[in-house]
Amino acid sequence: MANRYELLRRLRDRVGLEMKCSADFDVLAQAISDSTHERLGVNTLKRLFGFNAPMSDPRSSTMDVLARYLGFSSYEALCKTMGEDADISEFAPIDCINVRSLKRSTVVRICYEPNRTFALLYMGDCVFTVLEAEGSRNIQVGDVLTITQLAVGHRLVVEQVLRFGENLGAYEAAKFQGLTSVEVIE
Repeated sequence: MANRYELLRRLRDRVGLEMKCSADFDVLAQAISDSTHERLGVNTLKRLFGFNAPMSDPRSSTMDVLARYLGFSSYEALCKTMGEDADISEFAPIDCINVRSLKRSTVVRICYEPNRTFALLYMGDCVFTVLEAEGSRNIQVGDVLTITQLAVGHRLVVEQVLRFGENLGAYEAAKFQGLTSVEVIE
């Protein structure tokens, strides 16, 4: 995360608290909600500050909410104001499946909120057939999807959706929180 300590300083300055007791995080969460009309959990904020737990790196959607609370359009825009040392790039382990390494006939289950679950049969060449589709109005059983990456915490990007031979175009889902699970089941 780009210049964590500068971000935490700006949050403390904006809310006017030192973030030294549990009640401070309740106040910050409410202030963020009042200002942005978006909610961040108290425990998420505590992890960000390392309060009674090791510091953790929040999701990019959380960082965008914090940036909006600080008066910026996005986390990237905030980082630009923190100078050259505020590069938002970082190395991080990603729980993902290398699609090209899958064997044909492998079944992959993916999930994302709100309550979306798909079972996908790998056909080779980054092409999957949808075996199960729970909670989705857009992707249906039998659709043929071209997907090059499946990673927890990242958006689902389908380069092409074919339905009964008709190309419906590209499809994007799980835009805010990303995939919640990616699992090879067969």
